[in-house]
Amino acid sequence: MENTNKSYMKGFVPYAIAAAILSLCGGFTASVPTAISTAWNADASLTFITLAYSLAAAAMAPIMGKLGGAIGRRKMLLSAMALYTVGQALIAICPQNVPLLLVFRFMVGIGAAGIAPVIMAYIMMEFPPEKMGLGFTIYMVLSCGMVIFGPTVGGILMAVIGTADAWRIIMWICVAMCVISFVLCFAMVKDNPNLPKGSMKGFDWAGAAFVLIMFGALVCVPTFGQQNGWMSVATLASIAVAVVGLIILIAIEKKAASPILNGKFIARKNFVLPVIVLFLTQGLMTACLTEIIRFGYAIDKASVASIAMSIEYLGMAIGTVVLGPMADKKEPRIVAAIALVFVAIGSAIMMIINENAGVLAMGGALFFVGLGLGGNTTIFMKVALSGVAPTESSSASGTFNVFKDMCAPFGVAIFVPMFVTGMTNKAAAGMAVPAAAASALHSVALVQLVCVAVGIVVCFMLPSVRVKTAKEA
Repeated sequence: MENTNKSYMKGFVPYAIAAAILSLCGGFTASVPTAISTAWNADASLTFITLAYSLAAAAMAPIMGKLGGAIGRRKMLLSAMALYTVGQALIAICPQNVPLLLVFRFMVGIGAAGIAPVIMAYIMMEFPPEKMGLGFTIYMVLSCGMVIFGPTVGGILMAVIGTADAWRIIMWICVAMCVISFVLCFAMVKDNPNLPKGSMKGFDWAGAAFVLIMFGALVCVPTFGQQNGWMSVATLASIAVAVVGLIILIAIEKKAASPILNGKFIARKNFVLPVIVLFLTQGLMTACLTEIIRFGYAIDKASVASIAMSIEYLGMAIGTVVLGPMADKKEPRIVAAIALVFVAIGSAIMMIINENAGVLAMGGALFFVGLGLGGNTTIFMKVALSGVAPTESSSASGTFNVFKDMCAPFGVAIFVPMFVTGMTNKAAAGMAVPAAAASALHSVALVQLVCVAVGIVVCFMLPSVRVKTAKEA
């Protein structure tokens, strides 16, 4: 048994390296979209620069997970890492061309979508059942822990470099780390010959395509609405594409042998209500990061904002470790509501931040936001999947993950243009840029606070998932 333990742990090393590098790069590049929009004077495109990566990562995850099972873990991991690395390099050398940048950001997102499923598959298939929890704990520590350092180090480096193109140096640092990780994985990763190969036969390609089309159009609606007007051609076209895409998607999924979205599962109250809360609140995590770093640039405190971003990731890690497991012992809806109270505290702090704010105020606000939202993903998954038959668990979890991963892009699409437009309008009216940024942040924080309040109400509407006592179990 000892040899087996050494074998699976040794085999996990390159996967752990890949997880750590992906997390570290994510932290390093967290402020890159804002830095680019500032350097290129492309505030109107900030939302799309931010969205391109997260939308690709969310929409492509089901496809890449299925593909990994078909071609093998080694090929999938190396291919995804190569795509991720090349995409980062192309961003580093990208000329001042926003559409081209979006393509490269989308490429990086596809690469990221292929890495995480492979790592999780290794844990599920190679770790002994009694050690699987340890494997996922290590993975979560690496995923959440490494990203904590990225924004601080990246922000300080850009401040030290002090040029408009400092973000390109950050990208090249990420490329170097990715190349080293790729070489190590190439040398160390082995496929298990005893595992049966999966197949792409029967994969819901049409469903996957229309998930991307429908959600992509949907997240464009609030962005175009705020920037171009709610009755503009761009806004109405996005609504039309989203509606038509949804209708076609429903028709496709009814006939699909293995649908991306499980219609029966979606119709359950256990699913609908958690997703509503996630869409109301989970996008706050990414949106707050972008808002704070943009605010930091506006008041000439970008490095302080980067440190604050790291503090949010720290809060998220603590929330995941502390609040998430509490739902195994206490009623999940109560724990989820309490968690959102922390988010409300963070949003309230953001309402009083001014242009003289330091790391204590910014970091405090983001810490509470991260703390509250960090544990709620696992809590809502527990509620959404409760009562699902074992034969439908795979399809149900995949459906939930599609909606969960789309929450961040949707939140960004709402809140980031709200902040940018608010700051721009106030500055154009004669307000000093730092004061305009603070005022815009206050307005956004108020809307966020309202969303959280509605989310708390919905939490109490969730079906009760009674926790069995030790005696009952």
